[in-house]
Amino acid sequence: MTKLGNSSAGKLTNTFFEQRGRLTQSIALRKRFIESAYLNQMRSEKELIQSRIEAMTYGCRKAFLAARLKQLNEELSKR
Repeated sequence: MTKLGNSSAGKLTNTFFEQRGRLTQSIALRKRFIESAYLNQMRSEKELIQSRIEAMTYGCRKAFLAARLKQLNEELSKR
């Protein structure tokens, strides 16, 4: 069995810390991407609902879509 010298062990430890730093950055980037994609999806759904409401006549469907739009606006204002 070979023994690692202090310099080898230190080098190995530093390598692990460097890798952990890169992984942490990667995870943070993925998290921001997912949050951004979610907000973009909500915004596009909101715009779609608004355009459909404007094209509809009064009735139950319009009331449902208006309620969904209100819910989306509340969720977007929380963020």
